[in-house]
Amino acid sequence: MNTVAPQINIVNYTRVLIVPQMDLISDEMFFMIMFINMGIICQTISLLGTIANIINITIFIKQGLSDATNICLLALAVSDLCSLITIMWTNVCYTPSFKDSNVFLISYEVQLITGIWPHIIFTRTTGWITAFICLQRCVCVILPLKVRNIFTTRRHILFMVTIYVITLGLSAFAYFSLGIGWKFDLARNQTLVGLIYYMDPARRKIVDQISYGINGVFIPITAFLLVVICTVILVIKLNQQAAWRTASSSVNHQTKDSSSNESNMSARDKRVSKMIILISSMFITCFIPAVCAFIGGCIEPELTYDGGYKNLFLATLSVSFITEAINSSSNIFIYFSVSTKYRNTFRDIFKLNKSV
Repeated sequence: MNTVAPQINIVNYTRVLIVPQMDLISDEMFFMIMFINMGIICQTISLLGTIANIINITIFIKQGLSDATNICLLALAVSDLCSLITIMWTNVCYTPSFKDSNVFLISYEVQLITGIWPHIIFTRTTGWITAFICLQRCVCVILPLKVRNIFTTRRHILFMVTIYVITLGLSAFAYFSLGIGWKFDLARNQTLVGLIYYMDPARRKIVDQISYGINGVFIPITAFLLVVICTVILVIKLNQQAAWRTASSSVNHQTKDSSSNESNMSARDKRVSKMIILISSMFITCFIPAVCAFIGGCIEPELTYDGGYKNLFLATLSVSFITEAINSSSNIFIYFSVSTKYRNTFRDIFKLNKSV
């Protein structure tokens, strides 16, 4: 322990010298903002969302995975649950009682790669699963006769596994240049567990730029844009089909029985599409702050987790963490309000009276 700490201390001390101290938010103000946003608001939402996603997972498993939509919604619930659990650890690190305790951790540093970054990884997974769900629903509306051949149950499972493997695999770039180990903390005059760097500043900068370009820009921005595009297309197509059905039903009164069957199918598809639109709309709204924060990082290189504006960057991210927690926690209300099947399964599990 004593042989490692001085070496890490030199690297960390060099980093302190080369990073300009120009942050617009002082450390005292930063921890106050983070305690309010993370320790109180985000933590409350995350606790409730954790319970909600456990309920969602239980319901989708009970309903079975023969329905392709259930496979996607189950994968989405698992991703949301993991993102909430990881951010809850970060929230604990920003509570005064934990920060001021004598725990052998530099909590501000440790939570970066054990809380914030895993949370960001799973939000990327959530984004791509949401994008896939929107894309599948678009194909269902545009090509209703071919969608079952394109999106089979086996392919749904394969797509969900692929999304998890790719997002988790690409996130490994962030751990190439840093990790957790023993280091000497000047503030507490102790050797504690904190953030250590495996590379010199020049090599670390290259790795961080690659990681940031992939995980901070490409993956979230493309998923966000895909969700927006698919949602717009879905809304337009549904409105066009609704207008066409209204016009055709007013002309062809003689095919009353056939049109009745079509309207039943239309109502069922419309409920599923409405649910997908609500999920994607919530995703778009809640992820706008995160997209803006990472775009800001591209414009200003010092606006990163370890740059000159790190306090401003993390304080801004805390707002996006709140909205991301809302997104991960709110799907249960969408399912319950739109899906009759979900409501009946929910009432069956909790021994409540089923709806008629």
